Amino acid sequence: MTIIIVVEPHALLRVGIVQLIGNVTPDVKIEGVDYSMLTKTPVEPRESDLVLLSVSPSHETSQLVQSAEAAYGPKSIILLADDGDMPADTKLPSTVKGYVSKTAQPELLQASIRLVLAGGTCFPLRKTDASEPIAGLKKQDMRKWQPTSQKAPKLSLQAYAESEMLGLTPRQYEVLVLLARGYPMKTVGRCLNISVATAKAHTETLYQRLDVHNRNAAVYAAVSRGAKLGWASIGGNPDIVPDS
Repeated sequence: MTIIIVVEPHALLRVGIVQLIGNVTPDVKIEGVDYSMLTKTPVEPRESDLVLLSVSPSHETSQLVQSAEAAYGPKSIILLADDGDMPADTKLPSTVKGYVSKTAQPELLQASIRLVLAGGTCFPLRKTDASEPIAGLKKQDMRKWQPTSQKAPKLSLQAYAESEMLGLTPRQYEVLVLLARGYPMKTVGRCLNISVATAKAHTETLYQRLDVHNRNAAVYAAVSRGAKLGWASIGGNPDIVPDS
């Protein structure tokens, strides 16, 4: 079982985060606490896989991190910052694997958690706006994005824009959306009516274009740049629809 602790002093925000990440990974236990729990001496040592630790300029980040480590023994910590900047503290331990702004899109937090649980880090670059290319798409541009197979999923106009923004071909984007769903390579190939070998080739190429080395890092890289990957709503599935 994966154990995640959400440390957030504001009750409404804490409940919202817990609900948002409720299905971020299978077999997960999530507990929301406020800062007061960090000062209590635990009856027995506790261990957790991840702590989402809310920080702000009014609190010393290094002290909060030390208290979280003592209280919950996390393997990893993600800082939730009030702004988009990493707290200016150079003494943070290696358990701090990254940060997410509290103003970030929900999909970015979910992708960050999956990436860190998989052993990665999440120190995002400046986010780009995925909506800008949409207005510039012309009919001739739309034709080149059409699926090459009748069984291939249909992509929305937003998906076309995201493909261009990420520098991916339509097929590579389709593969990335299916990878974001957690599908194994065999299922990706079946959904797109291509061989497993071809699906793997597309996957390796999109990894190269996104400058990553695995599925979780690819999803995180795309989402951190503003891509939705078909998630129409919080906790929803990518909106690719196979032809009937």
